[in-house]
Amino acid sequence: MLIDTGQSPEVTVHNIDALDLGFDDLDLIFLSHGHYDHTGGLMGILRRMSCRVPVLAHPDIFSPKLKGHPFLRFIGPPFSRAQAEYAGAIMLESTGPIRIAKNVMTTGEVERSVPFEKVESFWTIKDNLYCPDTIPDDQALIANIEGKGLVVITGCAHAGVINTIRHAQRIMGVEKLYAVIGGLHLMDADDERIASTARALLELDPSIVRPGHCTGQKALSHLQQTLGDRCRPLATGDLIKL
Repeated sequence: MLIDTGQSPEVTVHNIDALDLGFDDLDLIFLSHGHYDHTGGLMGILRRMSCRVPVLAHPDIFSPKLKGHPFLRFIGPPFSRAQAEYAGAIMLESTGPIRIAKNVMTTGEVERSVPFEKVESFWTIKDNLYCPDTIPDDQALIANIEGKGLVVITGCAHAGVINTIRHAQRIMGVEKLYAVIGGLHLMDADDERIASTARALLELDPSIVRPGHCTGQKALSHLQQTLGDRCRPLATGDLIKL
């Protein structure tokens, strides 16, 4: 299974080749949300496959995705649904959770209840109006590891990593958190949000925290100070055994 496809077809395909993974061994692709840096490599992967492959996603990944700062620009997938399907994707779109295997599922839309976790500076066009995008398509992959607890793998956690963890605990019916891996989207967050996130993670008490991508160096440093050795940054090519 592949979670997200990076920004560039060339880089993503190169990295899969470098890891010596067979493209036709891929059973499933899961897209965490509809931004170009998580979907941009999909067409390169599909072109290397000799068979069609299911692609799990929220239906809103193809809605207009815009960024307003420092200027208006499009940040959605660099392809259409029709182009992906023509290249070999079997698009499976759902707003709710999808069970992938025993103890493994997607979150579907994440319930937003944590006051300090808000989505800002993203825009869309709905009913012919330019309006804020709360990125409802943001999802994570979750797994229950027997004897250890819940693993939450995020793309960007635009919904908020604490919102995502609590949502995962509810739908999986597992309280114990074992690992949090992926982007936490704290790069542009203020000090208060970073500190609140670190405190909440400390209370949730995971054994493994591996932030990367959009987490930001300031947030990473604060998380490492708060969580100690259990928090280490992600690097390209890392292998994490759960």
